[in-house]
Amino acid sequence: MPVLQMDPAKLPAPARALFDAIADKRKARGQGFGGPYTALFNHPELARRVEELGFYLKFEGALPRPVYQFIVLSVAHATGAGFEWHDHVEHARAAGLSAELIDAIGAGRTETLPPPYALLAEILARTMAWRAVPEEMQTRAAAQWGVEGLVEIVVVCGFYQMFAAINQGFDIQPSSR
Repeated sequence: MPVLQMDPAKLPAPARALFDAIADKRKARGQGFGGPYTALFNHPELARRVEELGFYLKFEGALPRPVYQFIVLSVAHATGAGFEWHDHVEHARAAGLSAELIDAIGAGRTETLPPPYALLAEILARTMAWRAVPEEMQTRAAAQWGVEGLVEIVVVCGFYQMFAAINQGFDIQPSSR
C-alpha cells in the first residue's frame, strides 16, 4: 500500500470537501485541478495554503498571462518537470505564446529569444541557479512589468520549482489530473 493517498475520492471527508471546493473554484476559471495536489492533499492545510498562493499568482497577480506561462514552461523544462510542461503547454498557447517560442523553451534555446522573453530568460537563469539578479536586470524588469511584476517573476519561478520537487518526489505523471 502506498504511503500517500493519491485518489481524491478516497480522501477523508474534510480533505475531500476542501479538494472539491478548490477544484470547483478552478473549474469556474476554466481550469482543471489535480496533479501535485493529489499528493498535497495528504496534508490538507498545507494544500490549502499552497493553493491560495498558486491561485493568486495564476489568476490575480500582476504579470501578464504570456509572461506567467513563459516562466512556468521555462521552470518545467529546466527542472525536467514533465507534469508541469504537459499541463501548461496549452495554457501557454492560449495566452499567446507562439509555437516557435514554446519549442525554443522546450529545446533550451534561450539565447535568441525576442523581447521581453530574453530578459525573462536571463532573470530565470540567475534565479534557477540561486544567484542574485543584477540591479540592471531588476531595473529593466521593473520598467517592463513594475516592481510587483519583478517580485512575482522570482516568486513564480520559485513556486514552480517547489511544484517540480513535489511532482518528481511523488512521481506525479501528466495523467494525474
